[in-house]
Amino acid sequence: MATYTAACFLDSLLVFVVLTSFSAAQNISGFTANLYQLDAFYNPNLSQMEIIRRAIARSVWRVNMSSSITPNSPTSDLIRQANIFFMKIRLGTPPVDIIAVADTGSDLTWTQCQPCTRCFPQREPLFNTRASSSYGTIHCGPSQPCPPWNDVGCLNGLCHHDIDYVDGTYTRGLLSTETLRMDSTDHSTVQIPNYIFGCGMDNNARFSELGSGIIGLGAGPESIVAQLGHLSGRKFSYCLMPFNLPGRVSHIHFGDRAAVRGPGTIIVPLVPGRPGNFYHVTLEAFTVGTTRIPFTDRSGAVEQGNIIIDSGSTLISLPRHFYAQIKQAVIMQTNAPEVPDPDRRFELCFRKDRSLQLPSIVANFRGGNLLLKRFNVFVTFGPLSCLAFEVSENFIAYGVLAQQDFLVGFDQNAGTVSFKPFQCSHA
Repeated sequence: MATYTAACFLDSLLVFVVLTSFSAAQNISGFTANLYQLDAFYNPNLSQMEIIRRAIARSVWRVNMSSSITPNSPTSDLIRQANIFFMKIRLGTPPVDIIAVADTGSDLTWTQCQPCTRCFPQREPLFNTRASSSYGTIHCGPSQPCPPWNDVGCLNGLCHHDIDYVDGTYTRGLLSTETLRMDSTDHSTVQIPNYIFGCGMDNNARFSELGSGIIGLGAGPESIVAQLGHLSGRKFSYCLMPFNLPGRVSHIHFGDRAAVRGPGTIIVPLVPGRPGNFYHVTLEAFTVGTTRIPFTDRSGAVEQGNIIIDSGSTLISLPRHFYAQIKQAVIMQTNAPEVPDPDRRFELCFRKDRSLQLPSIVANFRGGNLLLKRFNVFVTFGPLSCLAFEVSENFIAYGVLAQQDFLVGFDQNAGTVSFKPFQCSHA
């Protein structure tokens, strides 16, 4: 999910679900979590083709609306559904499981709470603030302002959040404090008191019933990355399983264990000063086979920070003029006739057979080049292999399909995103 100038794009191809729990405070410098493919996890009878179809359908809807890891770090699991990654934390005393969308494009964590005037269906009970001895609200007034965050204001002496998303999703409620608990890799539980989150009492969303809200992994001060303090060191990384490994565990790491380094690693600088707290980087070009296609704007220059790295998107989303050049280069370097996609989800497809030779595709970032694997840029389902790019003029994103089988590390202090080719089944 991504928030864009006070708006969030919610639905996406994949969802990270982080299963974690904090309890006694420990001297821990990081933690890790696992990732599951949710459609296969909850419905093992789904075929790979159906999992991919569900994922792509949600992605299109959204746009249209090692040696590199150190031990003893905080860890969590990510559950991958066809459209969202969910993360599980524990809130309250006694602790209660909260399962919510893990989103690098959002900052404030929020969940549905009782009493709820309007809530969307969810599988687990709503968070009951009255049942927690550690729950608190944040008072405000002329001499005691609310935190200076987007979509937060003072009303009747209490701080409230009011966030609208472009797809019609919204949350309104009390900015609150609670005890957050998560697991760490040394099997201990750590506890974060006074964690600030949104207690949503008027909400609407198109999540599956598994999710109750959002866990913000963005670059803002209200995100879980910032509020974890020394436990995260303002850095995290994840490693996403390919589609063809349903039910396998992926991981998200915080703190020391989030380091991404070693042979093959490229380090891409983040571009500050762009709208929102997104992870903006500069994509200079895509190279299709032997053809390099620069990502230029109308003036012919490469714009700084022209794409975001987004865990809430599935495909690579590009403007029409850039996508059209990539599409044409693929056609020119593929010795096979085009075949229409009967579902009309992709513009360029070929019939899958042993003789089909598709060109290599390299993402040329400012900072280094990533040779993408076939499953990063082509989706194969049924008899078709299709170019896994989509068109968007306003939301330019590098989604999770292109990030599969890479260690992807975000370091807010260093101002970088790192990529390393990796077998995520070994992460």
